[in-house]
Amino acid sequence: MNRLRLLAASALMALALTGCGGGAGSAAGNGTNGLNNTTIDTVITGTASKGPITGTISFYALDGDGAKVSLLKEAPIVNGNYSANIGKYAGPIVIEVTGSYTDEATGQPLTITAGAPIRAAHSNASGNITVAVTPLTELAVRNAGVLTAPAIDAGNKLISDIFQFDIVKTQPVAPLAAAVNLAADKQKEYTLAIAALSQLSLRMSEPLSNTLTRVAGGISSVGMSSQTVADFQDALTRFMTNPNNRTEIHDLSATNLAALTGSIASTATFTLAIQGPVAAKTIKGIQFDLVIPDGLTIRSDAATGTPLSGIVTLSTAAAAASPELFSTYSDSSSVLGIGLLSNTGIGTGDLVTITCDIKPGWSVPSATAFSVTNINAVDIKSDGSTVVLGDVTVQVK
Repeated sequence: MNRLRLLAASALMALALTGCGGGAGSAAGNGTNGLNNTTIDTVITGTASKGPITGTISFYALDGDGAKVSLLKEAPIVNGNYSANIGKYAGPIVIEVTGSYTDEATGQPLTITAGAPIRAAHSNASGNITVAVTPLTELAVRNAGVLTAPAIDAGNKLISDIFQFDIVKTQPVAPLAAAVNLAADKQKEYTLAIAALSQLSLRMSEPLSNTLTRVAGGISSVGMSSQTVADFQDALTRFMTNPNNRTEIHDLSATNLAALTGSIASTATFTLAIQGPVAAKTIKGIQFDLVIPDGLTIRSDAATGTPLSGIVTLSTAAAAASPELFSTYSDSSSVLGIGLLSNTGIGTGDLVTITCDIKPGWSVPSATAFSVTNINAVDIKSDGSTVVLGDVTVQVK
């Protein structure tokens, strides 16, 4: 939240000094779809984990039919971390990982072979992006089937919805207390979910690739089958008491995984509206904190806190003012920070719509369960002077 406040405050200050706002539209996206059509390098970083992997990561371009057409880059993975510049390519990719890791359930060294790599897919690799490569992204690839861009997005969303964290942008950590204790909640859950698959492999006396085939077979467009959920929950419970569990997490109730149902996460949508005796096109900048009530969460990038695409959207009226929108979410404090800048200005009325995930076992709260704090709104006069608008409020409806 402090990062958003500094960003928005700096932008508001610049707005006040120059008398001009935040440009047209929202921030640029990840580039354009297609093959080899960017003038800047595409750099991909992230974590490759089944337990941290040491080995090789390979990046392949995909054509419009989802087929691999060329090897873009190979790079080393060291203790789960990788970074690769795949050149001036923008478009869909599939990533394959091979190497060795320490199995969480047995403590033994195991190998991921070229015949059964762990994969991840991205529908539009461009610029600087972060991609985790894990058994969960492998499940998403298997669910996608033919790796066209829409199928990739659908596969990644399905598995993310089941586990209620972004499986591509969230980065798991080493299954060690020193790493887990410093990790965000979603990273901890990711790490435990991967470990549970190792525990399931141990229970079934089968290699990981067979376990992934088993789990993938229990996933459809509506989520996990009841048997797959039961197997996964049993594996999680067993891992809690496994002597090789070095995370120091021994109570599932401390995580959202305890309530995992395998169903697609239900969502609820709320609209935030500006109120107050404010004339049309008066507000050139506004920022505030929205406290999210218990039972709801905001899907966001675990590393940056930035809500995922489509989670915070401008209302039709606000979008007409061509504003620049900032937002960030803190999972630990359940606070969504929102900032907006516009050189043409906005008035009262609907501002943004937010989409929240409903946690398992909870119902949709009323709009009055939200609270809005730290509202700062300003107008910029033609002479460049700033007027603080102290009578602006924000209503959730």
